[in-house]
Amino acid sequence: MARGALFGGSAGLLAGAGLAALVLTSPSQAGTEAMSSTAAITAGQVAASVAGQAGRWGTAPNLADLVEQVSPSVVQIVVRSPNRGSAGVPDAFRGSPFGEFFRRSLPDGNQELPDSFGSGSGFIVDRDGHIVTNNHVVENAKSVTVQFADGREETAEVIGTDPKTDLAVIKINSKNLPAPLAWGDSDNARPGDNVFAMGSPFGLGNTVTAGIVSARGRTTGGSYDDFIQVDAPINRGNSGGPLFNEKGQVIGVNSQILSPSGGNIGIGFSIPSKLAQSIVGQIIKTGTVERGWLGVGIQPVTPEIAKSLGVDTHGAMVFKIDDGGPAAAAGIKEGDIILSFGATKVDTLTDLTIAVAESKPGSTQDVKVLRQGREKTIKVKIKELQDPDAAPKQLASASRGSGSDDATVTLSGLGLDLSNDDGAVVSDVRVNSPAFDEGLRPGDKVLMVNQTPVSSAEAVKKAVDDAARQKREAVLLQVQRGDGNTMFVGVPFSEG
Repeated sequence: MARGALFGGSAGLLAGAGLAALVLTSPSQAGTEAMSSTAAITAGQVAASVAGQAGRWGTAPNLADLVEQVSPSVVQIVVRSPNRGSAGVPDAFRGSPFGEFFRRSLPDGNQELPDSFGSGSGFIVDRDGHIVTNNHVVENAKSVTVQFADGREETAEVIGTDPKTDLAVIKINSKNLPAPLAWGDSDNARPGDNVFAMGSPFGLGNTVTAGIVSARGRTTGGSYDDFIQVDAPINRGNSGGPLFNEKGQVIGVNSQILSPSGGNIGIGFSIPSKLAQSIVGQIIKTGTVERGWLGVGIQPVTPEIAKSLGVDTHGAMVFKIDDGGPAAAAGIKEGDIILSFGATKVDTLTDLTIAVAESKPGSTQDVKVLRQGREKTIKVKIKELQDPDAAPKQLASASRGSGSDDATVTLSGLGLDLSNDDGAVVSDVRVNSPAFDEGLRPGDKVLMVNQTPVSSAEAVKKAVDDAARQKREAVLLQVQRGDGNTMFVGVPFSEG
């Protein structure tokens, strides 16, 4: 049984690198022509340097030749930023006995504190001096300095950032740069594949760690997450550094770690090169990132929802249509299950989110939906996403409405009581009942049952009883809470 259909969250994620950054992060349409014409270390050049090895480095684990090839192009990034506690007393000491010490030490009580310094990693991607790193490494920077493995230092400027994917591009104007690194195909990375990472954990430049791909398609709470999970040790300061495959190609940009203690426990997250390369290409070309917009709120098709509809499918279920959006204009409806978008099969929400984001605004895409048990293809003209922070909100908690009709309708098979209060409103939910397990709470208003609108508690009961007579395993409810947000919830019938 699915949990968290209405509620969710994540915690314990650390940025792999800004010295004190906590991150809960998150691609976009390609602009990779800006990258393709540049010189790079090719897979063939690197392969030639390891031709004497007996086989894959998993069985001949000498990485020295690969590291020697790529390490000059991996840099440490030192960032100077305003001190967040610049209003006299540092935030950490406000309200403590040490606060008085700071007030006495700073005569006017509002003296600016010294700037703070942080460290991260990056790598060169073209002969023009563009360097890829994480957004959280250079965010709010007053100055950025790049340090090379040979000790040379260069001042860099921030060309552009993309907080949604935690990527940034900086640039140095310098001669005799090391050869840029070559992008690899992250789609070919499989769990168990050998990888190695380079960066500057805790300021220790050009540190090499090795491991395997642990998993693919990880999300940590961002709208555009599609991380590669690795067990190669990644620590603070590694953020923005490259993740290499066995050919010395960059297949990821190290971004986060999962760590209760703040140190490496073997769970790191890297932005796939397929996403990173397109974002980086756009930033280099225009300084910004352009994303497509479909104008829908989506949720997973849980097993309970699939049972309630009598289908065996994945996809993304539409629970909200934005007024004036492309989906509304094309005729997509609430309750539609999106099966594919353009050439992309939609198995997860991330599949659809990324496919839409990478669509060129103004282009027309075929969207295949499942509606009332039938597949339908709808042509949608994509618009540009104007508010990158706009995302479907989860339902907030709601209190019970004050209805004038005290009559109660009981749905014992679901564990619900309903009353009539300008519609069918949940008045009680039995603890540990199917409805309770799926997140329904008093105050929720039922708008539809099995994709049929209902306007009263009695109408809900009739639709639920009909579903039971049809021997459905679950019933699909569309509910609304006090903040106006809606969501589809599949509620199974109780056993016995």
